[in-house]
Amino acid sequence: MKGYGEGVNEASMSELPYDRTSKESILYYAMGLEGKTLREAVGIEAVENPAVRRGSLGNAVELYYFKFDPNSDPNADFNEAGIELKTTPLKHNKRGDLVSKERLVLSMINYANVVDETWETSSVLKKCSDILLLFYLYTPDANPVDYEFYLVELWSIPEEDIPTVRQDWETVVEKVRQGRAHEISGSDTLYLEACTKAANAKVRTRQPYSDIPVKPRAWALKRSYMTAVSSKLLKAQAIEREEGQRKLPLLDLVRERFRPYFGKTETELAERFDLLKPGGRKPKSLGAMITKRILGVDEDTKILEFEKAGIKTKTMRLKQSGMPKESVSFPTFDNFKVAETHFEDSDLREQLEQKYLFVIYRESEMDPGRFVLDDVMFWQMPEDDLPEAKRCYDEMRRRIRAGEAENSVRSSENRCCHVRPHGRDSRDTVPTPQGDEVVKRSFWLNQAYLKDEIERGLEERDRRAPNCTVLGIDLPSSCEGS
Repeated sequence: MKGYGEGVNEASMSELPYDRTSKESILYYAMGLEGKTLREAVGIEAVENPAVRRGSLGNAVELYYFKFDPNSDPNADFNEAGIELKTTPLKHNKRGDLVSKERLVLSMINYANVVDETWETSSVLKKCSDILLLFYLYTPDANPVDYEFYLVELWSIPEEDIPTVRQDWETVVEKVRQGRAHEISGSDTLYLEACTKAANAKVRTRQPYSDIPVKPRAWALKRSYMTAVSSKLLKAQAIEREEGQRKLPLLDLVRERFRPYFGKTETELAERFDLLKPGGRKPKSLGAMITKRILGVDEDTKILEFEKAGIKTKTMRLKQSGMPKESVSFPTFDNFKVAETHFEDSDLREQLEQKYLFVIYRESEMDPGRFVLDDVMFWQMPEDDLPEAKRCYDEMRRRIRAGEAENSVRSSENRCCHVRPHGRDSRDTVPTPQGDEVVKRSFWLNQAYLKDEIERGLEERDRRAPNCTVLGIDLPSSCEGS
């Protein structure tokens, strides 16, 4: 067991269990902290009291969980992916509601430099672009290593809040430009504030246009703002049920909500729900946005039923043959971790046990190249297929350990899964246990396997009886009413 401050050896620092260049990989790894304490996640037994040394818990998370040295570098913590890491506490107020315990400090204010910035070039805007928020539950008198991480989210300031944050920034900067930095107050602003940040109240520094010493300050999102952020992120909304849908089980409810939109293209649905801005690009998350609109769930909320069941949505485009147009991939893997980890404890095993809602768009026979919404189904890899997936993993593990990491398991070698490159280009590489470099790769589900599973799942759903189980997922109540 380690105590805080003992450090992490260089080998572990170079063998990161996630891809620093991939937002998806970083977020996926970070979500491993949800519902756990730092003691449970990495085995450390002590962290300096945050009341004495502010930031000590965040530093410990960086050092022992994400395996990089805490520093004062003004660049993002995961600079390659442009992600800033922030740990922030929640607490229960007198009414029992979860609220933010404190403001979220973003970065120190450099009085000399900030006067030459514009909002567009400001350091604070960069800090607010992509923040990996680790909310933990503060418990009075508890050892900080036993604080539970309650919520993990990759978050940016919402577009509708940017005008107010910008005005707050300009209000503070204008005082500095006028030589009035000593007059800055939290009451000047609404969301973003310039909070005092020093070892004690007597510390002073210089400001550029006045001889009056000023308190060191940092950009921070106010506690009230962070309470609103956490409340919004924690909010989950139930699927809207129309008359006659009250008692439908989840799969039937979802299909009933989707049924009126079958036969429409993604673009037609986006226009129907006003999700495309004139002249704007199609959002990457358009499929997920359409799903929420169809289910009657607000765009910025989680789907309550899916949160309870651990279900993720996945848009599937099927060719006329029934073959998926795109394969389903998992995050890039670490060769060291695969070499050292048995399938039962592997990331792949955990990923394969994920439940999905497949939203199926099928290529039109009358109009090739045009994909229309055709059906929805829940899917999870059947337990009977896990041994075959294990065979793929074990063979890839054997090759990595044998110094053959560049020799991927092909789809022709395994019925369910294969391995193939998942990097940006041939220069996007990761090390192997033997010291070589190979292109980043990940495990993929075979297209032919997905085709068979989708066909099987739809057939099984259509002939199911009351009190059934669909694709390994127990559905509530009965399965009638489809």
